Amino acid sequence: MKRSEGIGADIDHGARGRKPKIVQVLSMYHPAGEAILREAAEVVRTDDTGIDRLRETVREAEAIVLRAPARITKEIIDAAPLLEVISGAGVGLDNIDVEYATAKGIPVLHAPAVNGVSTAEHTMLLIMAAGKSLIPFHEEMRKGNYGSRMAIPSRELQGKRAGLVGFGTIAREVAKRLRFGLGMEVTAWVRSSEDGRREAAATIGAELTSDLDRLFAESDFVSLHIPLNGHTRGLINRRHFALMKRDAWLINTARGAIVDQADMVEALRSGLLAGAALDVFDPEPLPADHPLLSMGNVILTPHVAGTTEESNYLMATAVAQNVLRVLAGGRPEPVANPEVWGLGRKAGY
Repeated sequence: MKRSEGIGADIDHGARGRKPKIVQVLSMYHPAGEAILREAAEVVRTDDTGIDRLRETVREAEAIVLRAPARITKEIIDAAPLLEVISGAGVGLDNIDVEYATAKGIPVLHAPAVNGVSTAEHTMLLIMAAGKSLIPFHEEMRKGNYGSRMAIPSRELQGKRAGLVGFGTIAREVAKRLRFGLGMEVTAWVRSSEDGRREAAATIGAELTSDLDRLFAESDFVSLHIPLNGHTRGLINRRHFALMKRDAWLINTARGAIVDQADMVEALRSGLLAGAALDVFDPEPLPADHPLLSMGNVILTPHVAGTTEESNYLMATAVAQNVLRVLAGGRPEPVANPEVWGLGRKAGY
């Protein structure tokens, strides 16, 4: 087979004698990605995310493209004997059983780097809103309380310390903006300083540490930038909040379940944590009676950090192109489980 190249690239269907079949679960982040898939493949779209419906829908699927809250589980993978590739519509992989797909020799794709700038900008927005008391000032001005300027404190960010949990693509974009834009000190927690992290940190002027407790104790703002998986679920809990400065804020644009949400609510109520600026939650959306929705020291946005018009286009088109590359016999980048290329898949990898 020939490798597909670029947007709308054709697939050599000679071996198949037809267009490949792709099941699309929910919308992609931009219609341009959907158009690419429809041009080169037979696309079956479903908005029914129930497991029984999906098991029936994927029986002849050679590829699945999905968007949360849809989930691809072991049962759904087993129901698709022709399946060659699974792709999330964006960055996250916590709604796909990557381990089981790997055992079956099926590559799992996503678009982890294309929304880095958008998410970093949103993180900066939350940090600045927290430090400058934007929401309290806004609310008091709406009440006609101009005198709030003398009652509500705000902080200069220059010289303050930001602790980044993780130092991947998004965290590095955040670190650059914090250091060069606001003059803040930056410490990033990593389990390992390999893979160019040390060099990247030196270029930005950030410090790396493997001591998560120290990062929480010393930072004025702690911002989360790690994926959600079995190792990171509930990683941040009451012990970390107890270590924080009493005027420190937690910023989360990663995944809600990285934080023990009940512990965070209690820390916000008790004063262990001055405030939290959150774009992600557990679950999503939050129930209407959830305490976070009514707390005065919380800033909330509806999981939009990485979904600007620009990043949505890049995510959707990158996902579509990479799915088609696999179906054409190629090997795209990035792949969440590159080891599948050594497992002797039926497609000849």
